Amino acid sequence: MTPARFRWGLLLITIGVMLLLNNTDHLDWEYWIDLLQWWPLILIAIGIEKIFLHSRLRFISYLSPLILVAAMVYVAFNTGVGYERGDFFSSYRWSQELGSDISRTEAVIKHGESDLYLKSGNIDKISARINRFTRKPRIDYSESGETASLFIEGRSRYLGGAIVISRRHYNRRWNVTFARDVTLSLNCIGEDSDVNLNLAKIPVEDIRVENDDGDINIRIGDKCEDVHLTIRGDDARLQLDVPENCGIKVTGGEFAGYFEAIGMSRDGHYFITDGFDAASIRLTMNIDGELRHLSINRY
Repeated sequence: MTPARFRWGLLLITIGVMLLLNNTDHLDWEYWIDLLQWWPLILIAIGIEKIFLHSRLRFISYLSPLILVAAMVYVAFNTGVGYERGDFFSSYRWSQELGSDISRTEAVIKHGESDLYLKSGNIDKISARINRFTRKPRIDYSESGETASLFIEGRSRYLGGAIVISRRHYNRRWNVTFARDVTLSLNCIGEDSDVNLNLAKIPVEDIRVENDDGDINIRIGDKCEDVHLTIRGDDARLQLDVPENCGIKVTGGEFAGYFEAIGMSRDGHYFITDGFDAASIRLTMNIDGELRHLSINRY
């Protein structure tokens, strides 16, 4: 039996098994999209076969289809049974009602190179809408005492990104909302993406955004007296909207001239607005990285 005959026979058997798992709802149909990212293994396998086919080590050429089958099985285990989330070609809505004792939410969103849109929603629910033709992320939720934990992470990327979230209504693929009256601690990690965080109606006390080369738009409300904001974004553009009565203290960054132009004064390593300590809302911001643009607007 030739290596080519062995290869095609083994691959056809493996493909048939995977399709059978799809049809019996034991494997997500999104498996085939995940598998496309591994196509260079075909070149590696064929190369191994060509090198050893007519040599004394001819038996090694039979390993090439085993490499392909191993990759297919590996991707199948990583994809798993995800049909309850919907596949690439379907839309999906996720929601979670908060327990009656929950007073705080800690959220981590790893959105990679995809855009992120966040806003307030119901008073006792976290929800997300993910449109069709969008990779479905991993969403983990748990509660412990008075704290709810939310973890959202994009799966392996293909066809433009794991998650796409945009503030333009016609282009939104994922919208996520948080409860209006529950204190929020938020950590968003991405790169080269648009991040729009409308937190005006959410009592947010801690925000961390990491987004090199991206556009970051954040609106802070008056629901918390003290808000801590950390921005890590080399070559990113930041627009920050704060209430009129918000005191601001900033450290880091290269915007001394801009801070002075908007009425802030230097205090050691900080630039600070007059009457910061007596302000009804106090925003402490740390800029970790060299932003391309910064603007602070009051509303």
